[in-house]
Amino acid sequence: MKKLIFSLFISGISVAAIAQTNTTPKLPIDTATKKITYTEVVQQKGIKDSLYNRAIHWCNTYFKSPQTVTKVRNKEDGKVEGIYRFKIYKAPLKDSTKIEAGMISFTFTIACKENRYKYTVTDLNLKGVSYFALERWLNKKDPAYTTECENYLVQVDKYMQEFVKSLKKGMLEAVKKNDTW
Repeated sequence: MKKLIFSLFISGISVAAIAQTNTTPKLPIDTATKKITYTEVVQQKGIKDSLYNRAIHWCNTYFKSPQTVTKVRNKEDGKVEGIYRFKIYKAPLKDSTKIEAGMISFTFTIACKENRYKYTVTDLNLKGVSYFALERWLNKKDPAYTTECENYLVQVDKYMQEFVKSLKKGMLEAVKKNDTW
């Protein structure tokens, strides 16, 4: 009897551990559009033009081809808009081989005003023949849903967190060094 209880206990822990690794991340959903949307107003010291210049500098260093990524660069409005893509992968094989599962596309906007800027990342979709919104992966009743979708959403959320972290770091005011000769 003790062995049976112990076996049930151990298998319960194993099932719980597996369930925890495949849980859908808590993605930010816009209440009005019902789309996955990463957005925040960040308080950052600086005039609109200097914040805009920092945003452009960040784009130029973050993206391999910033001119093709950014669709709008409007200094008067303090706005930068663009579309970017990144790859997602199927769960690694036993030998750690990564198999590409597709490309995720998203739009981003950086709007600058005095002492603050707002970033918005939205319209996340799986690139394909037709538009496939990632919100479909959140609906377990959708015919396109598979358990692998949770792995993909974890990758998307991780990428977006790193994207935002890089943007915030790039928008910080540069510290001027004394250049004494």
